[in-house]
Amino acid sequence: MLTPPDALTLARIFAAAEGIAVSTVGKRAIGNHKIFKRINEGASANARTLQQLEAWFRANWPTHALWPPDIQPGPTTRRRRTVPPPADCGELR
Repeated sequence: MLTPPDALTLARIFAAAEGIAVSTVGKRAIGNHKIFKRINEGASANARTLQQLEAWFRANWPTHALWPPDIQPGPTTRRRRTVPPPADCGELR
């Protein structure tokens, strides 16, 4: 499970990669724009919050950002979605 400092590290990397504020990451991840400010000021976070953050970061990690190697496990792999052609797609002539 993530520690509060690990969560803050991930939030900073995510925010930089996406060009958004760290508070926006908190709002998107768990609906709390103050979570990372509080962690930065020395507060902790409960286990449920940390589990939610970890799951969100793993599922939403930007493909162009590097996951810190000292924080395990890393992001989930993303599968390419194959979209079938429309049913009304006829042959080209």
